[in-house]
Amino acid sequence: MATLEQKMQVIKLVILDVDGVMTDGTVIYSTDGSESKGFNTQDGFGINMAQKAGLHFGALTGRVSQAVERRISELKFDFYKSGHIYKIEHIKAMINESGLSAEQVLYMGDDIVDLACAPHVGIFVAPANAPLRVREKTEWITESRGGHGAVREMLNTLLAAQGRLDEIEASFLNQT
Repeated sequence: MATLEQKMQVIKLVILDVDGVMTDGTVIYSTDGSESKGFNTQDGFGINMAQKAGLHFGALTGRVSQAVERRISELKFDFYKSGHIYKIEHIKAMINESGLSAEQVLYMGDDIVDLACAPHVGIFVAPANAPLRVREKTEWITESRGGHGAVREMLNTLLAAQGRLDEIEASFLNQT
């Protein structure tokens, strides 16, 4: 059986849950009915770095949100599905559309509906804020909580395992 580091070597597509992973899970409704969410900019920059390294991104969320649609658009994700609490069919569709095998896909989720996706990907990652049942069933739990750098932590670890982190960071440091 492959080690986690060996599995990381072949990852080409990262699919993220949104609430509890890209955000801290808080939903704020204003008096006019609009919704807002907070996204971690370091997570966003980590996504930019990983895209520069050639990784592709998808988001799969149970909620429909204009705030999320805007963030996904800004980050230029390859795939986005919203409004689907039952995610297996949709993660399979993303993988199929990408032309990759399940082993080349990493999924990061924080709850039971996300855990259902674990058997369909090469690596399932949970942020530190995931419920105990989810944390017990995954081989990789970030030290950071969702919305507080968990995505960046995961991506830095993934890029380092692929031998790309130093090169990608240097490309931003050595601008001319």
